[in-house]
Amino acid sequence: MALTQDFKVTVRERLQRDPFFRNALLKEAANCLLASDVETGKSLLRDYVNATIDFQEREDVLRSNRERETP
Repeated sequence: MALTQDFKVTVRERLQRDPFFRNALLKEAANCLLASDVETGKSLLRDYVNATIDFQEREDVLRSNRERETP
């Protein structure tokens, strides 16, 4: 029996409860993108979004964006 959690689960849980960690992750993602480390920046942003925005909110945002784009 494993006593450890998946790393992504650990990060997601910390992002959900720690606003300072969220802010630091977002800053690190921006710094990676500005330094042309696109793959790492995208990965960090993906973790940030997955932990901070639930699926229903994402669906609502995407739907409203699509509605604005259609004439």
